[in-house]
Amino acid sequence: MTSAVPAPVGVVLDEHALLALGAGDVLVSRILHRSAAADSWRVHVALAALADADRARAGVAGRVGMLDQVVFRPLDLGAVLAASGESRSLGWSHTRHVARPGPERPEGARVVTTAPKDWDGAGVRILDVSP
Repeated sequence: MTSAVPAPVGVVLDEHALLALGAGDVLVSRILHRSAAADSWRVHVALAALADADRARAGVAGRVGMLDQVVFRPLDLGAVLAASGESRSLGWSHTRHVARPGPERPEGARVVTTAPKDWDGAGVRILDVSP
Protein backbone atom coordinates (compact mmCIF):
# COMPACT_ATOMS: atom_id res chain seq x y z
CA MET A 1 0.00 0.00 0.00
CA THR A 2 1.44 3.33 -1.04
CA SER A 3 0.28 6.70 0.06
CA ALA A 4 -0.02 9.52 -2.42
CA VAL A 5 2.08 12.55 -1.74
CA PRO A 6 -0.21 15.56 -1.44
CA ALA A 7 0.33 18.41 -3.87
CA PRO A 8 1.98 21.44 -2.29
CA VAL A 9 -0.25 24.28 -1.19
CA GLY A 10 0.48 27.29 -3.38
CA VAL A 11 0.03 30.78 -1.98
CA VAL A 12 0.77 34.21 -3.44
CA LEU A 13 1.45 37.14 -1.13
CA ASP A 14 -0.31 40.30 -2.27
CA GLU A 15 0.90 43.84 -1.61
CA HIS A 16 -0.99 43.99 1.70
CA ALA A 17 0.49 40.70 2.93
CA LEU A 18 3.96 41.87 1.93
CA LEU A 19 3.47 45.09 3.90
CA ALA A 20 2.17 43.07 6.87
CA LEU A 21 5.21 40.81 6.66
CA GLY A 22 7.47 43.88 6.64
CA ALA A 23 5.68 45.08 9.79
CA GLY A 24 6.25 41.74 11.56
CA ASP A 25 2.81 40.15 11.09
CA VAL A 26 2.76 36.81 12.90
CA LEU A 27 0.36 34.99 10.52
CA VAL A 28 2.26 35.87 7.34
CA SER A 29 5.53 35.00 9.10
CA ARG A 30 4.10 31.58 10.03
CA ILE A 31 3.26 30.87 6.39
CA LEU A 32 6.85 31.63 5.42
CA HIS A 33 8.19 29.56 8.30
CA ARG A 34 5.98 26.64 7.25
CA SER A 35 7.20 26.86 3.65
CA ALA A 36 10.82 26.81 4.81
CA ALA A 37 10.26 23.84 7.12
CA ALA A 38 8.29 21.61 4.74
CA ASP A 39 7.80 21.03 1.05
CA SER A 40 4.03 21.17 1.50
CA TRP A 41 3.83 24.95 1.00
CA ARG A 42 5.05 27.09 -1.91
CA VAL A 43 5.11 30.85 -1.42
CA HIS A 44 5.05 32.99 -4.57
CA VAL A 45 5.48 36.74 -4.91
CA ALA A 46 4.52 38.66 -8.03
CA LEU A 47 7.35 41.13 -8.58
CA ALA A 48 4.95 43.94 -9.55
CA ALA A 49 3.20 43.54 -6.16
CA LEU A 50 6.58 43.58 -4.42
CA ALA A 51 7.42 46.83 -6.20
CA ASP A 52 4.06 48.31 -5.08
CA ALA A 53 4.74 47.26 -1.48
CA ASP A 54 8.25 48.70 -1.59
CA ARG A 55 6.89 52.02 -2.89
CA ALA A 56 4.54 52.10 0.11
CA ARG A 57 7.26 51.10 2.60
CA ALA A 58 10.84 51.38 1.38
CA GLY A 59 12.97 48.37 2.25
CA VAL A 60 10.27 45.69 2.00
CA ALA A 61 11.66 44.41 -1.31
CA GLY A 62 15.16 44.08 0.09
CA ARG A 63 13.98 42.10 3.10
CA VAL A 64 11.66 39.81 1.15
CA GLY A 65 14.34 39.36 -1.49
CA MET A 66 16.56 37.63 1.08
CA LEU A 67 14.03 34.86 1.75
CA ASP A 68 15.13 31.61 0.11
CA GLN A 69 11.71 29.97 0.33
CA VAL A 70 9.98 32.59 -1.83
CA VAL A 71 9.48 31.97 -5.55
CA PHE A 72 9.60 35.32 -7.32
CA ARG A 73 7.36 35.55 -10.39
CA PRO A 74 8.56 37.98 -13.06
CA LEU A 75 6.25 40.28 -14.94
CA ASP A 76 5.97 38.51 -18.28
CA LEU A 77 3.89 39.20 -21.37
CA GLY A 78 1.04 36.99 -20.11
CA ALA A 79 0.82 39.03 -16.90
CA VAL A 80 0.86 42.30 -18.83
CA LEU A 81 -1.91 41.08 -21.13
CA ALA A 82 -3.93 39.92 -18.11
CA ALA A 83 -3.63 43.44 -16.67
CA SER A 84 -4.70 45.11 -19.90
CA GLY A 85 -7.84 47.12 -19.34
CA GLU A 86 -7.85 46.38 -15.62
CA SER A 87 -8.65 49.31 -13.35
CA ARG A 88 -6.63 47.86 -10.46
CA SER A 89 -2.88 48.33 -9.94
CA LEU A 90 -0.34 46.37 -11.92
CA GLY A 91 0.73 44.64 -8.70
CA TRP A 92 -2.85 43.48 -8.02
CA SER A 93 -3.25 42.28 -11.60
CA HIS A 94 0.09 40.47 -11.52
CA THR A 95 -0.80 38.77 -8.23
CA ARG A 96 -4.14 37.62 -9.69
CA HIS A 97 -2.33 36.33 -12.79
CA VAL A 98 0.10 34.30 -10.65
CA ALA A 99 -2.76 32.91 -8.50
CA ARG A 100 -4.88 31.72 -11.41
CA PRO A 101 -4.68 28.09 -12.54
CA GLY A 102 -1.91 27.29 -14.99
CA PRO A 103 0.34 24.44 -16.11
CA GLU A 104 2.49 24.62 -12.95
CA ARG A 105 -0.49 24.89 -10.59
CA PRO A 106 -3.61 23.36 -12.19
CA GLU A 107 -5.71 24.34 -9.17
CA GLY A 108 -4.19 27.79 -8.89
CA ALA A 109 -2.88 29.33 -5.70
CA ARG A 110 -4.49 31.17 -2.82
CA VAL A 111 -3.86 34.89 -2.45
CA VAL A 112 -2.64 35.68 1.06
CA THR A 113 -4.01 39.07 2.03
CA THR A 114 -4.92 41.33 4.92
CA ALA A 115 -7.46 43.08 2.65
CA PRO A 116 -9.86 40.33 1.52
CA LYS A 117 -12.46 42.75 0.14
CA ASP A 118 -9.90 43.83 -2.48
CA TRP A 119 -10.29 40.35 -3.99
CA ASP A 120 -14.09 40.19 -4.17
CA GLY A 121 -15.06 39.05 -7.66
CA ALA A 122 -11.45 38.49 -8.75
CA GLY A 123 -11.96 34.79 -9.44
CA VAL A 124 -9.19 33.59 -7.13
CA ARG A 125 -9.22 31.90 -3.74
CA ILE A 126 -7.93 33.91 -0.82
CA LEU A 127 -6.35 33.19 2.53
CA ASP A 128 -7.46 36.00 4.82
CA VAL A 129 -4.78 36.82 7.39
CA SER A 130 -6.30 40.10 8.51
CA PRO A 131 -6.13 40.81 12.22
